[in-house]
Amino acid sequence: MKVNDAIKLSCDFVNLPELKSFVGTENGDDIQKAKLNALLRCLNLAYEEICTEFLPILKKEAIVTTNGEFYFSDLSQPLCAIISLKTADGRNIKYSLSSDHISFEGDSAVLVYAVKPDELEFGDETKVLFPERVLAYGTAREFFLMQALSDEALIFENRFKESLENLVRKKSALIWPRRQWIR
Repeated sequence: MKVNDAIKLSCDFVNLPELKSFVGTENGDDIQKAKLNALLRCLNLAYEEICTEFLPILKKEAIVTTNGEFYFSDLSQPLCAIISLKTADGRNIKYSLSSDHISFEGDSAVLVYAVKPDELEFGDETKVLFPERVLAYGTAREFFLMQALSDEALIFENRFKESLENLVRKKSALIWPRRQWIR
């Protein structure tokens, strides 16, 4: 999904349709640019919420310990949450966390962790697949909160949360019990 498309949709939600033609360009006056930059900040807040709380971006890395400890600063990307720690053959490893490292028995492991998403700019693509409408709802919510318009923000909060819950709920076939005749 392109950031520009989500910003254009959120322009409709926050009643600023005149800004849609300036999204991703250097055109426009200072006020229009400031509003677009505010919408981009709001989009990044909503995107971070989606990627840290609902649809995490996962990274898998082989790690090697020093004296049974591995420091998070040695990871290739900033850690947001640990998903699993396993041996090379897939068995779970018990571990303990500290503020800056993880401790476990053994010399090496495979760490699966969630990362904080990078800041998005105009023209970027998101790393997580979900409808642009969901990101636009979150952007509108943040924009209205910045404007201290809590009633409007609440409307988009509800739309945003309901859309995210629908995205992450378990999507499997429902199996109903067989019908039986009552005698």
